[in-house]
Amino acid sequence: MVLNLVLRSGCVVDGAGNPWFRADVGIKNGKVVKVGHLDPRIADRVIEVDGLMVSPGFINIHSHSEGTLLINPKAESVVRQGITTEVTGNCGFSLAPICDGTKDLLLDNTPFPMPRLDINWRSFSEYLERLKKRGVAVNVASLVGHGAVRIAVMGLDNRTPTPRELNAMKGLVAEAMKAGGFGLSSGLAYPPGFYAGTQELIELCKVVSRYHGFYASHIRGEGANGFIQGVVEAVEIGEKAHVPVQVSHIETHYPAWGRGGEALRLVDEARMRGVDVTCDVPPYILGYTALYTLLPDWVHEGGAVKLLERLRGIETREKIEEDVREQPPRTSTQALVKDGHWDRIVVSTFEAKPGLEGMSLAEVAQLMGKDPFNAVFDMLSEGPPFPNVMAWIHHEEDIRKVMRHSTSMVETDLYALAPYGCLAEKRSHPRGYGTFPMVFRKYVRGETLEDMPLEVGDKILTLEEAVRKMTSLPAQRLGLRDRGLIREGMWADVTVFNPKTVKDRATYEKPNLYPEGVEYVLVNGQVVVEEGENTGLLPGTVLRRSSP
Repeated sequence: MVLNLVLRSGCVVDGAGNPWFRADVGIKNGKVVKVGHLDPRIADRVIEVDGLMVSPGFINIHSHSEGTLLINPKAESVVRQGITTEVTGNCGFSLAPICDGTKDLLLDNTPFPMPRLDINWRSFSEYLERLKKRGVAVNVASLVGHGAVRIAVMGLDNRTPTPRELNAMKGLVAEAMKAGGFGLSSGLAYPPGFYAGTQELIELCKVVSRYHGFYASHIRGEGANGFIQGVVEAVEIGEKAHVPVQVSHIETHYPAWGRGGEALRLVDEARMRGVDVTCDVPPYILGYTALYTLLPDWVHEGGAVKLLERLRGIETREKIEEDVREQPPRTSTQALVKDGHWDRIVVSTFEAKPGLEGMSLAEVAQLMGKDPFNAVFDMLSEGPPFPNVMAWIHHEEDIRKVMRHSTSMVETDLYALAPYGCLAEKRSHPRGYGTFPMVFRKYVRGETLEDMPLEVGDKILTLEEAVRKMTSLPAQRLGLRDRGLIREGMWADVTVFNPKTVKDRATYEKPNLYPEGVEYVLVNGQVVVEEGENTGLLPGTVLRRSSP
């Protein structure tokens, strides 16, 4: 047997949680064909990896790269972390299906900076074909977003769908699943997700169930009581629709700190009843979201045009401020400002006024000479793309509880970026560049970086368990039987890293820095990162879930 490539004398951590072992890994035609002692003379190429960990490629279970991969298919900030598969279409936001009449509503509503793409597709199938034709460095598994489906049928109306509209939404979900979608995602903290009732989601998930997909949800509430109720609702949807459930970023959000254990008990109890529930978590204290999450739900009805009209009225502004101050907070940003913590929310990206990036809302208000509410209203009045913010909304002990839990996976909750071109955002979140290496630095080695003092290290995971949360566990959730493990017959998605030096370098002040210690990354047997540098190859594929 002549092999294309041998990774020689590495420490193989197979992804299943087993202790690492020393072996050679032989690759041919994109797959792992031999794990053991190999004669290097039978290989076209040999890479010496003595002292390095040879792991399955990392699977990012929660990504928002559906747009940025079409801009820069090299997936720079992703692949250099060791990520070989991106799961896109999360939080209810996907770039398909699209209806001509509501296209602008969809694009203006996204809470993530969206490069202006030449969108010439409409169906989910057409979107996947566009991505496939473009080519990409990593594999892509796509979810269809409930928000995209609802906007295509109902726009941003705050009401229950009619039977005809519900059937239309079911048809769009079925089309996405037939095209190879892996499931349905919801973003119940965002418009139009927060307009949808539980029964609507159950009915759509019944369609997903027929195709053996899963339901991933950014749950409805982030407040103290809403957080727990949101987990209960996610489990209820899965239980009644007979679909597996992925609770997206289950770590607590301010002001629900301290209730992480309660949420995880709900996961355990559901699993005891036979409901397949798992979860994911980004390892950062500061969150990242749209500034418009500070507004009450009713302000979003009708889309960005209506929102801007409302913000022009003094009485409406006063009503918004009154609701945020007096009503129970639904989002963490609402809770922070209700409690007067304007200094804990920092402008991250603001296309209209980039000079405000890096300033807290308190500082912006002082600069404008206005009270903080009216400063925010003025910022939002610049129109889409709306500003994004980083906010101190997470609690370290709750993150650690999730990280330790057997069902939790690692996620970036961001999108593929690059420190050049139109994706070179000056103030994005560091998790776009550093999440997976950070887990090894922060939770395996227990190290704290001098320039990231908020992210205090603590040894709570073994290396093998950390790798499992990045590889075989998300592969299991996706139903991928030929990825996520270093085993003979598996596709050769492989990450080779130095366990002693792998770490994040991206910080809150300088988020666009590549990590260290990820030496080689293979996607479908081809080397896309070599000695820490991107080779420019695009061997990734658009993964499609097999229909029954």
